[in-house]
Amino acid sequence: MLSTTLAKFKTGRARLRQAKQRNLLTAVCVGVTALVALLHFFDARFDRLESWARDWLATNPAGRKAAPNPEIVFLGLDQSSMDLDAVFADDLAKSPTLQLMKQGFPWNRAVYAHIASRLLDAGARVVVFDLRFPAPRDGDEEFRAALEKYADRIVIGSNLVDHTESADVEQSTASHKPAHELPSRSLLPEGAHDDARIGFINVNAEEDKVVRSVLFRTTRLEYAGWPPADGEPELLSLAARALEKSGHCDVIPVTRKPVAIRFTEGIFTRSLFEIFVENVWAAPPFGGGRLFRGKIVLVGAAGNQAEDRLQTPFGTVLGPSIHLSAINAALSREFLHVTTPAENLALIVCAGALAWVFGAFIRAPLGRLGALAAALLLYYGAAQTFFNGTGLSLLLVSPMLALAASGVTWTAWEAALEFFERQRTRRLMERYVSKDIVRELLDNRASFLHVLGGVRRNVTVMFSDLRGFTSRTEDADPHALVAQLNEYFNEMVRIVFANHGTLDKFMGDAVMAHWGSIVSEGEKTDARRAVKTALEMRQALAALNAGWRERGIEPVAFGIGINHGEVIAGNLGSTGEHEKQEFTVIGDAVNTASRLEGVTKAYRLDLVIGELVEPLVREDFLVRSVDLITVKGKTRPVAVFTVLGERNGSEPPWLAKHEEAVRLYRAAAFQDARAAWSEVLAQAPGDALAVEFIRRCTALLENPPEGRWSGVFEMTSK
Repeated sequence: MLSTTLAKFKTGRARLRQAKQRNLLTAVCVGVTALVALLHFFDARFDRLESWARDWLATNPAGRKAAPNPEIVFLGLDQSSMDLDAVFADDLAKSPTLQLMKQGFPWNRAVYAHIASRLLDAGARVVVFDLRFPAPRDGDEEFRAALEKYADRIVIGSNLVDHTESADVEQSTASHKPAHELPSRSLLPEGAHDDARIGFINVNAEEDKVVRSVLFRTTRLEYAGWPPADGEPELLSLAARALEKSGHCDVIPVTRKPVAIRFTEGIFTRSLFEIFVENVWAAPPFGGGRLFRGKIVLVGAAGNQAEDRLQTPFGTVLGPSIHLSAINAALSREFLHVTTPAENLALIVCAGALAWVFGAFIRAPLGRLGALAAALLLYYGAAQTFFNGTGLSLLLVSPMLALAASGVTWTAWEAALEFFERQRTRRLMERYVSKDIVRELLDNRASFLHVLGGVRRNVTVMFSDLRGFTSRTEDADPHALVAQLNEYFNEMVRIVFANHGTLDKFMGDAVMAHWGSIVSEGEKTDARRAVKTALEMRQALAALNAGWRERGIEPVAFGIGINHGEVIAGNLGSTGEHEKQEFTVIGDAVNTASRLEGVTKAYRLDLVIGELVEPLVREDFLVRSVDLITVKGKTRPVAVFTVLGERNGSEPPWLAKHEEAVRLYRAAAFQDARAAWSEVLAQAPGDALAVEFIRRCTALLENPPEGRWSGVFEMTSK
């Protein structure tokens, strides 16, 4: 029953954690998406970003441009037509029109009459002059006659200009009514605002000074942003008039708002003067005028007139290029349109929802980022396809930003949460197990799990135990005793971890640690770190005892045993329903380390190391021989040592005498050995080892050993 309840609790906790993550994911995606939507609808900078994105769809190598319509011909008023330097003298003499042009620009207006006659008589459907004729000039009579003769097939330019003109409107709308600047009265009747022979040439750029759309029709008030007045005549643009007179009224947009167009790849420009050079006129491509038959012919600036240059997504172009593209777009039905505000909002919301789906169902961060990148590319590809195929400009920046920002923000947020959770878990686990175990568990799980399966390794093992502390539990205050023990453990464990040791377990007041069980930098390094830990523990205990004495707390002593050898390292414990496991090491080397800790009691030492530890550390530490012993439960004798401290270039003067005494003792020269230890005791009063071996030598002299002397002392207790 208990196991079933625990299983249900774990399942419920996992579901709660998953629900919490889903709620956080939802909050992130909704927040980011809402922010993007607000910026899109209320920040003008986003409008510019979207405009630039639409420009990219049009101008990038994959963007489709409008093909030139064969019904359009452009005659350019270029520098060659102005200076006529390329015209031979005899050709100039044969053409009265060229002679008029040679007189200098601005030309005599009769030149335009000759242009109209030349083209229209050759069969042109309509001739459009992308030029304004605001003031009287020579030749107006002849040009006026041409305008009247070809009234249904000719268009000239007019201009809409903002200024105050209160006479024609009510007082409430008197400010900033645009004036319609008509051609000179010497060409057209006064006040002919709706004359079918004129079209306004105005092309308005957007806030970023880029032309992306054109007006085909408007009224003077609407052009200035006012509501139209009753009976106010509708004005058509130059392009609309050209379409109207060429019989294409059906393709002129009926709206009075700017219409976005797909710009043409370019209509070939032919120099205007060439139509008056007879041998050129007769030859291809003009073919005596066949080039213009049934065509819309636009005459406009094609030189370096800076005042007629406009910025488009494709760069700076001359004004006539805009009118040509407008005519071309209408004839080829190449109008562009954008998604509505409602559709834009739907796209942004869908992008945020898709980011939520990726966050909820793709757990791997790299996989999620890959899915985000793929979705962004697919959406961009769809936007480019729609733009090329249908002229629909899908909202680009805001949905992609909502998708990317939501996905990346959640991934970063999740990574941060996981990082802090790992740090919290790490700190929690490090309170109970070694930092090495925690590091392997969290950072290198494959390697750690391999170790948990059980491996043989050469490991340095340390046991430390407090002297007489257990007996104090019988009558000591429990809280004070636990507080003192915890203070002791905190300091000892800190030192173990500082020296890269693995804390195995606490056994009452004893501590077990090892080096090389999980990670190792070599057996020498492991042994050195273990001994260094013991020496630092010795110093730390002295400091603790000093503090406890000042606080009236009884001091303690400990013994430490260190051994080195092969062990089996792995995860031991119960599995299944009542799983309880811990990482530990087992083997003879571990048992011997525990026995060595007990040896410290017999010799009144606080540190004893085994014979396999001594050769690994003698270069770095002052090692002192202790004895040859057989620990309880073993038959093979082992040499044991103690450590005085780190080597610092000198050693105690009595240490060599002690080692000499040990050799004499093991050679059964007890009299000489006792004398040598007496010298040691004279130099190191109270030395426990010297006292112990003097006692032994005296006893052996009084009762000499029978048979062969081995020098081995048998331990009868742990």
